[in-house]
Amino acid sequence: MHLKLGQVSAIVVSSATLARDVLKTFDLACCSRPHNVATFELSYGSSDIAFMPYGERWSQQRKLCTVEFFNARKINSFKSVREDEIVRMAKHISSRISGSLTVNVSELALYFSCNTTCRMAFGRDIAGDDFNVYDVLREAQEMLASFFMADYFPLLGWVDVATGKKSRLRKSFLKLDGIYQKFIDLHLDAKTSRSESEENEDLLDVLLRLRKDEQLTENNLKGVLMNIFIGGTDSSSAVVEWAMAELIRQPELMKRAQEEVRSCVGRSKGKVEESDLQQLQYLKRIVKETMRLHPPFPLLVNREIIHPVTLSDGCQIPPKTTIYVNAWAIGRDPDVWERPEAFDPDRFVNIGSPVVDSFSHYDFKLIPFGEGRRTCPGKNLGMLMAEVALANLLYSFDWQLPPGMSEEDVNMEEALGLTVRRKHALCLVAAKF
Repeated sequence: MHLKLGQVSAIVVSSATLARDVLKTFDLACCSRPHNVATFELSYGSSDIAFMPYGERWSQQRKLCTVEFFNARKINSFKSVREDEIVRMAKHISSRISGSLTVNVSELALYFSCNTTCRMAFGRDIAGDDFNVYDVLREAQEMLASFFMADYFPLLGWVDVATGKKSRLRKSFLKLDGIYQKFIDLHLDAKTSRSESEENEDLLDVLLRLRKDEQLTENNLKGVLMNIFIGGTDSSSAVVEWAMAELIRQPELMKRAQEEVRSCVGRSKGKVEESDLQQLQYLKRIVKETMRLHPPFPLLVNREIIHPVTLSDGCQIPPKTTIYVNAWAIGRDPDVWERPEAFDPDRFVNIGSPVVDSFSHYDFKLIPFGEGRRTCPGKNLGMLMAEVALANLLYSFDWQLPPGMSEEDVNMEEALGLTVRRKHALCLVAAKF
């Protein structure tokens, strides 16, 4: 679909076939980023990985960060952090049970994801911090999803100033920068640095080491922190809250998932460990089905054409055209999915790889993290966090709707934003298993 958005020429891709064209066949020609007011501001002038235009600098920076951050050894080094946050989550739920209170699953999932991400990134717990991190995060995500007149009518950028949106964006940036700078200063002030041992490095230690070696600039460092902080917190928590919402509406699926987790893990362990996840094939299918119906990023981060291309449907696209890949529509396409609106994890029994993050097996029918050069480098970590959180919620507790509420009453309305979250928080009644 071709759109003229003000002075911007745009193409919306809503089929797996055309997504393959853009993300694979013509990936190199379609892998740059357009200039956007909000992303440019919050990413320190596009000095990050997610929003930096394609080029040699981007390639070097992405390779560097992928090797340093998202290798299996580094991800495994934070295993104890994730385990600690699982225990904290379970304790919070137990305290709600003892007080006969409902559990806000949406909030719980966000706190788990945000606390875990910040401990891996900054090496410190942000719960009870002077900064209201959760509110700052929400505001930044709202800014990234906001409409700015200058993006489509450059000469009307004054409207963004007059309406106060530019000022609000700047305030959001300064709050985020304050958080980053606080943790940078804490790391630099520490006399005994964890970075003396690479095994104990958090992600900020790594970034500071790379900056010291002049492989990253100050803006690069903070831009990458922005990617981790904003992009890394919302995706896994959204998967957890949507999965729980779908399961509570179909008790037979919830029961089946709990039986699998509990039979595989047993009572003696007390919690699901990451080493158990490969045995939980039904849980993995639940995660896949959740990401099909509710992809964390319904529109993949938009791309910009570098060289002219002709797609398989004959559409000719000139340079500087913006491309939006609609992962939400592709996941619900009736031409490729049977009963696309139904939540049915068993649709993945006869298709796909047993490895949950092997999304490329689905021939671009399932692209929650994108594909090609711009695929999310942290997708394996994001999937791991979503799986282990969901598995422990199902293992440790039985879940019910609040009294007087039926499955049909569960509101599945989506809130528009950078990520697709529930418009209404999911509040459930928990009982200890």
